[in-house]
Amino acid sequence: METKITILPSRRYDNPEQFVEDFLKTLTPGIIKRFEFIQWQIIEEKLKRLIPSISFYKELAYRVNIGYDFVRELSDSLLACDDPLPLMECALELLGHTGHEFVTFQDDIELGPLAKDITEGKEDKAEYFANLLKDLGFTRILFRNDLEDLLLGVQIGLETHRRKNIGGALFQQEVHNLLTNTVKELKKLSYPVELQCEITIPYGKGLSKKVDFAITYKGKIRFGIEVNFYTVTGSKPTEIKRSYGNVLNGLQRVGIDLIWITDGKGYRGMQRSLKDAYTILPNIYNLQQAKINLLMDLKTIFTSETVA
Repeated sequence: METKITILPSRRYDNPEQFVEDFLKTLTPGIIKRFEFIQWQIIEEKLKRLIPSISFYKELAYRVNIGYDFVRELSDSLLACDDPLPLMECALELLGHTGHEFVTFQDDIELGPLAKDITEGKEDKAEYFANLLKDLGFTRILFRNDLEDLLLGVQIGLETHRRKNIGGALFQQEVHNLLTNTVKELKKLSYPVELQCEITIPYGKGLSKKVDFAITYKGKIRFGIEVNFYTVTGSKPTEIKRSYGNVLNGLQRVGIDLIWITDGKGYRGMQRSLKDAYTILPNIYNLQQAKINLLMDLKTIFTSETVA
């Protein structure tokens, strides 16, 4: 038997189109603040570590320019070095690759062990790395006069990748702060509530739902809260449409409702999917909506359930 979802007061729109309009009107497009957009301090620390290796490659460029073979000269220079690892890391950084592993169709290496082999005098390993750089087109940048500026440019470019990885984490922290304050205010009003993080909620034989946060009321989980931020199109609205009907019904049978706090400019291209998600899971907030309405919504529900 299906149970009825508890729709929080501010989420009770006349129709899904009205919800989508309000959601987009109050959208927070991006979550990264201006001063966090580029991590200049981290870049400067990285450059400080890598810049000494630039002199090595400037000297290598000079020798190759006057006729020395690139592979032979680089491999011999690496073999002569007490610690070739910083030189190897710098070369790959100049090519826009970070990390201690390198994988292509032909390669599967860890830089640390490879550098150790070169330090131990294994010529074939030094030649392998030199040929690797050659095949990657390293000589296309080797002869430039501004390798330091090139390295800086690469580091700024790599910030795009970092921003993609941290957007969700920053949004989750923002929501965590909001929920912490919300629960604190409810406690001041003598509501017996607590906030829990990363909880798996069982709701049937062998069935469970993992949520980012949960709010308990009188010691029992009352609301599970999921959090997502999308700068581009994401899969969550489709997932809700496809599989959340049974999940919501199962959670309702054990007295639990779901709240979804989500945001980001990706929703400008997911309006239809957002509307479909709302028809299944009405308790959807963006960040601004949650800041304005969530406390009063929860207070209203807890008050009504206390009276009941």
